[in-house]
Amino acid sequence: MSGGVDPARVFSPTDHGRTWTVADSPVAGGGSAGIFSVSFRDARRGVVVGGDFAAPTGAVDNAAWTADGGRTWTTSTSNPSGYRSGSAWVPRTARTVLAVGPSGSDVSTDGGRTWSTFDTGSFDSVECTHDGACWASGDQGRVAVLTR
Repeated sequence: MSGGVDPARVFSPTDHGRTWTVADSPVAGGGSAGIFSVSFRDARRGVVVGGDFAAPTGAVDNAAWTADGGRTWTTSTSNPSGYRSGSAWVPRTARTVLAVGPSGSDVSTDGGRTWSTFDTGSFDSVECTHDGACWASGDQGRVAVLTR
């Protein structure tokens, strides 16, 4: 992935990293803007989230999804509620993905096509475990767990 250019781009390996392809995304790029997290559910389904960390509540062109392994990216119909720095797919779900950032956390239950805010606390990263628990961490040692 790349920021600093508009639009932000996603680089993908086609042969285990020996050669790469690049695809433009609909995520806005700039000096402090672009894609900050890429997360794939499987070889075909993925999301990118980001935005502008200098404007953390800006929610324009900050998420996109793919269903073809990253060759093409589609703008989310509704975006996360601000700059997002982390994303993770929820295990044992077909289309649920989380995004976190300094102005809150969002969930998509349709593979990144639409997003809804579920928390306004600040987190920087999120990871989900195989048992379905998702852990987020943030500034000043903030940690949270989301369980099903």
